[in-house]
Amino acid sequence: MQKASTVLVGCGRPLRSMGWYHATQLLDGRVPSAKLDSVVEPFYMVKELGKKLDKVGYSAFHDWRKEVQESHGVKFYASVEELAAPADGDHRLGIISARTADNPKLFAGCVDAGCQTVFLEKPGAPNVGELQKMRDAAKSADCKVFMGFNKNVSSYLELAREHAAKASAKCDVTFLHNNAYENTEAELAECFERNAEGMLKNMAIHELAILVTYYGVSVDSIASVEADKDFSSCKTLEGPTSGKHFTDFDKIKFKITTKAGVEVNVAADRCGGDDSVGIVTDAASGAELAKYTMPDEDAVANIPNLERQYPGAMPYFFAQDPDYLKLKNRVAQYCVDGKEPEGVASIDVAIETLKVAEYLTPILQEQLK
Repeated sequence: MQKASTVLVGCGRPLRSMGWYHATQLLDGRVPSAKLDSVVEPFYMVKELGKKLDKVGYSAFHDWRKEVQESHGVKFYASVEELAAPADGDHRLGIISARTADNPKLFAGCVDAGCQTVFLEKPGAPNVGELQKMRDAAKSADCKVFMGFNKNVSSYLELAREHAAKASAKCDVTFLHNNAYENTEAELAECFERNAEGMLKNMAIHELAILVTYYGVSVDSIASVEADKDFSSCKTLEGPTSGKHFTDFDKIKFKITTKAGVEVNVAADRCGGDDSVGIVTDAASGAELAKYTMPDEDAVANIPNLERQYPGAMPYFFAQDPDYLKLKNRVAQYCVDGKEPEGVASIDVAIETLKVAEYLTPILQEQLK
């Protein structure tokens, strides 16, 4: 069977990093159309950097690296520039799962290293301008780029949209995204600092991608946006490491109405739990008609199996395991047969999504003053 020759860029710390979980799903043979050949790890593969700044993570990574090299023959590098050219006939797939600020440089390296397809984790780049440059470079190199918006292919999204479409009366749909941070100033301050691009660019970017993909939302199509002030909260907190002040939402809910008359709601809560929910309500009465969650029942039932297999890993890996897998399988299959992967966001969707995030943030902050 033909397989995409895969390079993972940005593995990170085992059990903690999304890059490591991407590698794990590949190594376990759960993506039949892809084979992990190489890992580029710019942090832990540089002794002066990784060992000095994170000794525990450095040791954990190199223990895992030795095991993977011996059992799977995977090659490891400190930079994309060290990669050899792909073999004749190979379709090279690059999976980039690094810090947002590092993505533009790593992306350019993947294109130069002969990646014909790139799977780029959200939001892709720190700002719209850099993401547009990345898109243009990919087009010039005939490189196809897909984004890691896993909720775009999640069952809860499909079920919520289907329910609303079949309802006899007008419905409101809300896509709610919860995180499980403790509701303390110290915990939120660390969160605000580590995710300095802001909630709409990192946490709620998934929901905005849904709106761009399925509801026709763009900066040009938005007629109005209205924050739910009873639900929402915006704070300015001092980062524990830098001492800088960061203004961000710890909770936000808002309704977008497009010029075509489409209405859809987004909500996000840093301290709300560890699930994502599609809620369908009657537009006239507000009565809840249906609620669909991610993880769904099948995913929840499989969580204990994954916990036994990977004890100590981040819980959200297990909750979102089916969607991460579905997304990679669709992209890997594209590498084999060239057919557009259903529901998978392109870099153009990501650019529009980032534009919407940048547009909405000051408007919503102003409404919550």
